[in-house]
Order: sequence, then structure tokens, then C-alpha cells
Amino acid sequence: MHHQKHQAEAWERDIPARQRNVVFPDTVQNEARFWRNLGNQPWTPTTRIGLAILSVFIFGLLGRLVIAAFQEGVGFALRTVLVVLAIWGPIFIAIAWAARRALRTINYSRRKR
Repeated sequence: MHHQKHQAEAWERDIPARQRNVVFPDTVQNEARFWRNLGNQPWTPTTRIGLAILSVFIFGLLGRLVIAAFQEGVGFALRTVLVVLAIWGPIFIAIAWAARRALRTINYSRRKR
């Protein structure tokens, strides 16, 4: 009986926590939950169409880069890749570091209780 009551209380706390999405740790938790659960459920036709459009866009961009490399020479493609990495690389590294730090802090505070 005590275990069921504890589960019910945890569930009641979890519902508002999932809906609250304005403070940084909450957004990280919700996004992590999204990526974890992405492959757990069957995809709807809308999801499949969206992923197909995204794939066409990404592979089209990569294909255009390869075509440009053959037309302009490898130097152009290498410069483009280096510029993209120089701009977006540190941004993604900072996001990954901050997300891990926030989740580590959250897990530590849960264990501490």
C-alpha cells in the first residue's frame, strides 16, 4: 500500500514537471525525455513524412556540397566545411556540456534528498 501511494505521489509531481518548460533545467529534462522516447513508439505517417523531408534537405545539401567540390575543386569544399565547423562546433560543444552539467546537478540533488 505504501509503495502504491509513493508511486501516485511521484506521478502527481511528474505531471507538472513535464509541462513546465521555461527554466533551463526543465527544458533540458524535457528535451532529453523527447530524444529517449523518440524510438520507443511507432511512427505516425506525419512523422515519417517529416523525417523524409528533413532527410531530403540534409542529403540535398550534402550532395550540393559534393557537386561544388567537384566543380570548384576540393579547396572550396574544405573551406566550407571548416567554416561550418568553426562556427557550429563550439556552439554544439557548449550545449552538450551545459546539458550534461545540468542533468548531473539534477541527479545529484535527487540522490541527496
